[in-house]
Amino acid sequence: EQSEQCEIDTGNDNVSNNFTNNSNEQITQTNETSEQGNVTSEQGNGSSEQGNETVTVNYGPQEGMHIQNFAALIHYYNDDNWTEFELYSLLDSNWNSTSNDSQSKWITIVFISTDCPHCWNKGPELTDLYNVYGNQSEFLVMAVNFSSNSDFQATPEEVVAFQEKGDYFGCYKGEKNCNERPGDPHQFPYIDDRNQSVMYDWGVTGTPVYFVIQPDGIVAWNSYEKNGNSDDTITIALERMLG
Repeated sequence: EQSEQCEIDTGNDNVSNNFTNNSNEQITQTNETSEQGNVTSEQGNGSSEQGNETVTVNYGPQEGMHIQNFAALIHYYNDDNWTEFELYSLLDSNWNSTSNDSQSKWITIVFISTDCPHCWNKGPELTDLYNVYGNQSEFLVMAVNFSSNSDFQATPEEVVAFQEKGDYFGCYKGEKNCNERPGDPHQFPYIDDRNQSVMYDWGVTGTPVYFVIQPDGIVAWNSYEKNGNSDDTITIALERMLG
């Protein structure tokens, strides 16, 4: 899947297999568990305190690490406004792989650009995945711009139009009306990462890129680590983990 990617440095439709390691360092963090089991966090220099145990947790986007938190604006389908959102609001620190807790959802995240032709063509696939696994996984789309390319500069209006297939000219490198996007309107939320802050924190160098996160925040699958392996695509990964 990485062979079908718009590269962040140039905006061209080139292969980008460079999974940067800027989030690969070991971080310590103090976690507080709410009554609902959701995790809120505050960066610190100590170790994580969970009950009477003190543990050190590796935070980063690589498989097996605990994903970093972020805060951003989110747009829900057919909503008139963007609202504040934190990734950790979706986590359940009490979840474990043997609990079979159907109420604890996984999180599937895809980074896209509304101007990337490959993201444009992935519209139907995202709908299909959501229709199959939407009851088991939250689906979040991180909408990014490419600061290095003037053709990849979406407005919030363009992001919403891409999401909902609205009447707005400017998608696909400014060459198409967003209502021409293949597939159905996306009924899952889009997050504003047009400043690329989360994109850089997670080592993402192009679009589309996929992450699957367990309900407890552990990264279960990262498309960069598959190096275009056709035997382990996002579709195969979700079927293996959730099917």
